[in-house]
Amino acid sequence: MSSVESRIVEALTSSSGVTSVTELHKKQLSADWAKGRGIVEAYQLEVDMTGNTVTLIFGINANFPKSLPCIFLTPWDTFGIIPHVEDDGYICFAQEEGLLLISENVEGIVQESLTRAINVLIDGISGKNQMDFLDEFGAYWDRQFGIKTINSFVAPSDTVKPIKIVKNDKKWNLLDDVSDFKKFFNVPVHRTIETVKAVHGIYIPLKKGTVLIPPHPKAFWTLPDIRQLVFDNIEASQRSMLETLLKKSKHDEVVLFSLPRLSVGETLFCIRFRGIPNGIHPLFDGRANEIVPMVVKRYDKEHMLPRGGSTNDFRSKRVLLLGCGSVGGFIATELTRAGISTMTVVDMDTLKYENIFRHVLGRNHINKPKVEGIKKDIESRLPFTTVTAVCKSLRDALESGDTKLSDFDLIISALGSPTEELAFNEHIRQVEAPPVLFTWLEPLGIGGHALVTNLPSTARGCLSCLYGKDEGETYCRAAFAARNQVFAKNIDGCRSVFTPFGSLDAVRTSELATRLAIEVLRGEVSRNQIWSWRGDSREFVKNGFKLSDRYLGATEHVIGDDTHFVRQDCDVCCG
Repeated sequence: MSSVESRIVEALTSSSGVTSVTELHKKQLSADWAKGRGIVEAYQLEVDMTGNTVTLIFGINANFPKSLPCIFLTPWDTFGIIPHVEDDGYICFAQEEGLLLISENVEGIVQESLTRAINVLIDGISGKNQMDFLDEFGAYWDRQFGIKTINSFVAPSDTVKPIKIVKNDKKWNLLDDVSDFKKFFNVPVHRTIETVKAVHGIYIPLKKGTVLIPPHPKAFWTLPDIRQLVFDNIEASQRSMLETLLKKSKHDEVVLFSLPRLSVGETLFCIRFRGIPNGIHPLFDGRANEIVPMVVKRYDKEHMLPRGGSTNDFRSKRVLLLGCGSVGGFIATELTRAGISTMTVVDMDTLKYENIFRHVLGRNHINKPKVEGIKKDIESRLPFTTVTAVCKSLRDALESGDTKLSDFDLIISALGSPTEELAFNEHIRQVEAPPVLFTWLEPLGIGGHALVTNLPSTARGCLSCLYGKDEGETYCRAAFAARNQVFAKNIDGCRSVFTPFGSLDAVRTSELATRLAIEVLRGEVSRNQIWSWRGDSREFVKNGFKLSDRYLGATEHVIGDDTHFVRQDCDVCCG
């Protein structure tokens, strides 16, 4: 016996309540429960718990003591269905993610783990942790014997409602509307999607606070059980609608349930009733030849966006993006990933080969309009997202009426042209327009900026505030580069003039702008302001350029300013 093994046995033997410790033979570790958890060594324990003798198995994998042990209850349903005990007997007593184990303390890990596992069982027997079923119900439901799978695009709500059923690639899909299915899979609007007309579907939200004991994997709920859980746990206001829908029964019925979780969100689970005689719904007063539990794979926006780090707060927000160059392209991508589902992009340029190493689009879009590429790229990757492409200059888009500024919640300008943006800055003060965010970057990685203006709560502070006449030159007071310098380069003559910056600079500027945009859309920004990121100046200086006093005087990598940038003699916002 190795040193670690002897320390484990000693720790187990001396643990409170343990009356015997027996090492399991290697052949016993070929069982599914052991192989599934990677168990290489295990001990059977007899434990005196609440006056009863309980059999536990203490197992370790090859990484112990740098990983937690696995502790099992055998048989797993000794106490019926209780929280945090899986159907192989595994007791979920701790989460290893973010947990620091002191591997030298073998005895401490063994005894603390065993104590926690026993406490989980005690809380389950007493009912103390029964509310945990609210958060864990889905994990128990998935292990039902003979369970089938169904996809759901249904948006959870507090209202009983009929749902549609679509069969695609031999898979069943539950929908509120066929358009949701088309949006998810980017199916053309004109293409017909046939519903399964022989099957009727109902969505039933259970009321908040409902606690369901999951059925035993080999003994599913009876029809009376299901009726009771429905009518005992729906709001009185929903009963009438449910009874109306139950009268429209067909031979095959699917019921999608929504169970509110204790923490946040809901768990969806589904039951299919097959072979319904006399057209009377089983939940009403009918029978079913077969009751099939179904695990729900969720593809609804309410579920998918938060899991991807996005938010449902933006589902109704509309954004207008001007300019789909290096910065604008990354902004479009990140804003839609953040949850913006409706965006219009305006740009008249096509993608050129010399741009692809610093643009979100690749060579598949060469010599094609950038707006079309952005639309195709985003809609092909992200469900529930619609991008409207306007391949025109800003001026033409406004004059043609294709783009009405008041239709949007936020406008982002990443045009990269100070002259054009200053003109637009004046224009928005003369018409009805939402907040506008201007963003631009500087050469050779020294920084980038994002300025938000036109917030309804404050008048002063706009793009023109950053510019003033000095010795006949127009200069941006936010710049990190000193005035009177030319940064444009050309490789093949005047036709290939460009400003030197890399993809990382564009990404960092787009991140700054996107974060500010998100705060504006959430209503967390009350004053017009400018944010700047300050980068490394070595390449800039090596090329013989000079830095501004703003750059040299800054001590932070990200600079925010909501008052000092305002110019009191600005003709646009202070006049």
